Amino acid sequence: MSLFSRKTRPVKRQEGALRDDRLFLVACDDTYAPKQYFDFFQIPRVNVVIVPTIDGSSSAQHVLNRLIAHKERIDSDENDESWLLLDTDHYLTGSHRQGFQSAINEARQRGVNIAISKPCFELWLLLHHVSEMDVVTLSNASETESRLRQELGQYNKKQLRARDFPVSAVRDAILRAEKLDTQAGSGNIPEVNSSQIYRLWKAIIANVPASQLPQEFMGF
Repeated sequence: MSLFSRKTRPVKRQEGALRDDRLFLVACDDTYAPKQYFDFFQIPRVNVVIVPTIDGSSSAQHVLNRLIAHKERIDSDENDESWLLLDTDHYLTGSHRQGFQSAINEARQRGVNIAISKPCFELWLLLHHVSEMDVVTLSNASETESRLRQELGQYNKKQLRARDFPVSAVRDAILRAEKLDTQAGSGNIPEVNSSQIYRLWKAIIANVPASQLPQEFMGF
């Protein structure tokens, strides 16, 4: 069985397990897709715990507050990592942009890592299937979801399919997203379509023993 095998339940720290695994605590502004996506992968020596939005409060500040509250309730270790997964769609106009930037600043001060997708998480999913050049003109989340649905034949963020995101496609998405990120500007908020979720994946991969890495991830 592949060491990055599919599974049907979330990655959780097991009671009585040795505490030499690494915890990635990830809060997101999405309710369904990111949690399902990361739950598809069982990763040696790494636990990825997704804290989704479940109350409709999806602003960056609410996501950060949720992360902080969750972190205070668990047995965290200094080697663990905290992450925010944020979308820009709807949050970069008017006064929303200031609040978005403020939350990012606070997160960085607290040592929280940030991975922003412009316009949305679905762009990251789409990069598993198309080149980086194929996503640059997508104008918003709705258009991005429509293109993903076209590529997959169907798309329901409440019912992702593991077969749509094999490890080989994850590698492709990482490489494509990294190329886009170099074009996204030097500020905290990307100016072009891109997804920084590749940064989270690369951090995860870096904590897996080389002997247990799938061939697709060798060289990262």
